[in-house]
Amino acid sequence: YINTQFNHPMEVTPEAKAACDRLIEAGVVLGNQAVLLKNINDDAHVMKKLNQELLKIRVRPYYIFHAKQVKGTAHFITPVQTGLDIMQKLRGFTSGLAVPTYIINAPDGYGKTPVNPEYLLSINESEVVMKTWQGNLFNYPNHSEN
Repeated sequence: YINTQFNHPMEVTPEAKAACDRLIEAGVVLGNQAVLLKNINDDAHVMKKLNQELLKIRVRPYYIFHAKQVKGTAHFITPVQTGLDIMQKLRGFTSGLAVPTYIINAPDGYGKTPVNPEYLLSINESEVVMKTWQGNLFNYPNHSEN
C-alpha cells in the first residue's frame, strides 16, 4: 500500500495517471491523502471532482487532512467547520468510495483523529436517533443483546 498526495483535480494529469498505472500494475494498492488547503481545495465541488478523478485512475481517496499549523502555512489553514461542511456535502452526493475520512493529526503524538459530521444524535436502551446525509431525522430500534 502506498498513499499518494493529490490535492486538486488539476494534478490528476496523464503523466500522474501513467505513474499510478505503473505502480498498480506492479501490484501496489494506491490511496490518496489530500490536505485541505484554503483557496485551493476548500470547496466541496473541488473535493468531489478530485476524489472522482482519483477513482478513475484507481486511486482510492483515503484521507483529507486538516492542514497542520506549522510555521509558514497559516495562509493555507481553514476552519475545521470547512472540512466538516465538505464531508457533509460529499456524503450522499457521490459514491461512498469517493468519500475519504477527514482527519486532524492531533498534536503531541496523539495521532490521526477522525472528524465527522454527527449522524448519531442520541442512543438509549430502546432506540437510536439518527440524522441522514440529507438532514432527515429517524428513530431506529436498539435491540437488547438477548
